[in-house]
Amino acid sequence: MSSKARPYIVQAFVAIVVVAIGFFIASTFYGDKQTAKRGARTDSGVLVEVVGVESKPHTLTIEATGIVEAARTMNLKSEASGRITEINKAFYPGARLKKGEIVARISTDDYKLKLMQAQIALSQSEIALVQEQAKGRAAQAELKAMQKSILNAKELTVEQESLVLRAPQLQEAMANVEKAKINLQQAQLDFDRSAVKMPYDGVLTATNVSIGDYVNGAATLATMTATDEIWVKISLQPSMLRWIGATVEDYSKLDVRVQYEIGGKTIERKARILSMLGEVESLGRMVQYILDVDDPLGDPVAYPLLVGAFVRAKISSREPLESIELPRSYVREGNLVYVADGNNQLDIRNITTPFKSNEYVYVTEGLATGDRVVTTLISSPVTGRKLRIKGESKKVEVQNSDTEFGPPPGPPD
Repeated sequence: MSSKARPYIVQAFVAIVVVAIGFFIASTFYGDKQTAKRGARTDSGVLVEVVGVESKPHTLTIEATGIVEAARTMNLKSEASGRITEINKAFYPGARLKKGEIVARISTDDYKLKLMQAQIALSQSEIALVQEQAKGRAAQAELKAMQKSILNAKELTVEQESLVLRAPQLQEAMANVEKAKINLQQAQLDFDRSAVKMPYDGVLTATNVSIGDYVNGAATLATMTATDEIWVKISLQPSMLRWIGATVEDYSKLDVRVQYEIGGKTIERKARILSMLGEVESLGRMVQYILDVDDPLGDPVAYPLLVGAFVRAKISSREPLESIELPRSYVREGNLVYVADGNNQLDIRNITTPFKSNEYVYVTEGLATGDRVVTTLISSPVTGRKLRIKGESKKVEVQNSDTEFGPPPGPPD
């Protein structure tokens, strides 16, 4: 290489180095600006929604499920013996009959004869009593006449006078009348028992006889279940005793409702707690209650509360709880709640919830009136993390609506 070409090569090399240094400085400066923009976007915080909360008295609703049970079930038997001559038209399983309705009638021929005989016997005894009373009066008149006609007649003793006046015969006649009345009452009772009646409102669950069958006092004509009263057995956690109580006085303060599905409808009946059973369930160790349901047939009768049906019970607490009602979805990881503090930073609170329903928790510690509970799920919750409250500053949201890497690059400054 000639000595004349060397200066040009050196100049070219120097020029390349200068251009490279300039490009490096420019790219570094522009990169710092983009990094600053990305940093500003991160510092703006996580966009969240919040709700304000308030502490006030809440009447709690204790929910449970249960099975409908018959309050009373009995075998309907005849107290008289004989052949069945008449049966109610509604004598079939599922029929609902009212108290006092005749279910079946047993042949009354024998009972009619006995009733007539008893009536005749009473009439005869009453006639005999009248006759004996007349004889007694006649004897008394004869005694007085005799005492007047005979001078110096001796006084009769009480026993002698009683015999003369036929007192024993009169007492016997009176006793016969009372006996005849009792026999008549028994005959009338036997006659009435020939008609088998419903002891209370009920539904027939089984029928065992038909017209012409001969029955005696040991025969079961039908099986029935009471419909004027229905029970529901429910099970609750022992902790619910705090809200329900365990005495009749406690139960009287409660509003109890029973709901069930039938015919595509949800039917609700008012109920009351009748008692708490004296033992817990063997498996779940749950406390068992018996609910007494009002108007089990309801209105209309087409939607009755059926024995064996699955129902839901809702019981109001006897006293309200001063608390904050919070949807379950707002509670994180058991008993944690996210709160936006006054500086719009994340504050993770541990809450105390003495009562939880299927939809809500009731907070007594960890939150206060005026707190802003974060309803948005945060992927990486850290105490002190900056938050952006939705709807609080739209300007901030617009300014940070660029992509993660900032706006498209423009010409370098």
